[in-house]
Amino acid sequence: MNNINLRLEIADFIGFCDLNGEDALDSSQVEKLEDYIYKCNNAIATGGDPIVVDAIYDRLCEILKKVNPDAKILGELWSDSDKPVSEEELEKDVYSLLKKYPMMSICTCKSYDCQELQDFVDRLPEGVSFDAHVSCKENGHGVRIVYCYGYIEDATSRMRASGGHNITSQMTAILEKQGLENIDDLADYPMIEIRGEVVLPLSKLGEARQYNPNIVSAFSGVASMLRDSASEDETKLLDFVAYKVVSDDIHFNTKSEEYEFLENLGFTTPLYWLIPDVSKETLLDDLPQIVADCEEEVKQDENDEGGYEYHTDGLVFEIDDRELFNSLGTDGHKYNYGNIALKVGFWQQDLYYGYVQTILWTDGKMKYSPVAIIADEPDMIEFASDEDEVIEYKNYVKDIKEIANWKELGVTTAAGNKVRRVPLYEPNNMIILDAYPNNIVYFRYGGEAGVVPCFMDGTPLSDAKIKRMFEDNDDDEDYDYSSF
Repeated sequence: MNNINLRLEIADFIGFCDLNGEDALDSSQVEKLEDYIYKCNNAIATGGDPIVVDAIYDRLCEILKKVNPDAKILGELWSDSDKPVSEEELEKDVYSLLKKYPMMSICTCKSYDCQELQDFVDRLPEGVSFDAHVSCKENGHGVRIVYCYGYIEDATSRMRASGGHNITSQMTAILEKQGLENIDDLADYPMIEIRGEVVLPLSKLGEARQYNPNIVSAFSGVASMLRDSASEDETKLLDFVAYKVVSDDIHFNTKSEEYEFLENLGFTTPLYWLIPDVSKETLLDDLPQIVADCEEEVKQDENDEGGYEYHTDGLVFEIDDRELFNSLGTDGHKYNYGNIALKVGFWQQDLYYGYVQTILWTDGKMKYSPVAIIADEPDMIEFASDEDEVIEYKNYVKDIKEIANWKELGVTTAAGNKVRRVPLYEPNNMIILDAYPNNIVYFRYGGEAGVVPCFMDGTPLSDAKIKRMFEDNDDDEDYDYSSF
């Protein structure tokens, strides 16, 4: 398979496109979408690199679920074989727990009036109060760690096929600093799996950039520092935050018990809260205040002062009682009905604008990509100079730190964060958005998508592009998806 022709940029599918109805795609377009998801899965299953990042992949599956909820490929996201696996084989296989207990995704709510939230509330039992377990949704890379008799046997990144990418050596280095490479309290268990997120603490972002100056955010830094070529010292800047125990031998009555078990083993768990006496009848009215109370402990500024040490992209709201949680069931292949990811309040995407000060060019694997450096006023930029060189042109800089007053640049968001960069992804988008010095560029900010360039009406640039994928394209296997 030619991954060059199939590789997609993040800009192409991030955003919130309006393909919501059954008539949004015709049969040939649905087939094309199913085929593309199959190629994404197959790339991982055959040991290749991911074609798209998880956020884009999840968006594609979300669209497919709406237009063809019975698509066979949706039930195969975590299956690496159609052949049955015997019990004897399962006992020998470090992936047996993953096959029996797939890593489910979490349905996402992006506003208080979204249909996903209403569906979640509608499924709750009538007249029953329950405790809600609310935790930070870490914005890192999902990882599963298999311990056999207390020793690390295997660690893999969360991929769309059950094998994933082997990162056992990297995870051993990360866990060694926490004293968790071997756990005596797990010595009696033949196999137990710990699932969680590998994250870069915000306080370590500056140190990480000493190894790789191109790291833009804590989230993007994780991928760089988990690569096979990364040094052990670099990898040890990362942390592992655990949120789930998978075992045939250990069962919990509540999610809170599960977190307590992990903490007693020595693992860090996400910041969480226990909200008592939640009911179906009042949840929609109570939820904004619940979110507001939680976000006060999470808010972070640019320097990670006074806030949570890990970057989050939302809250996970779920029923604490495991029996009630399990009774609600699943959609059969992807989501549990007992939890929902809340990307509202502090984490919701809002529309902003800023004045382009200059264009920063980044050297990617396949092309140079423009990034708009913005401020809340036009023509604020001052260039630094040294004894050897004075930057002469405002439309070209190699490094944002070459700008003398770069810390004063940026647009402040409702959450108090400063956005200084708006990715434009390719030169053509500078023309489409008229993103030139002293012109206004619009963007949405928040959630795992981060900064998304938009048109004046708030439509993400990528929404128009996602539609192009399904229009007027031949079913040619060699179609160059990278042109989007």
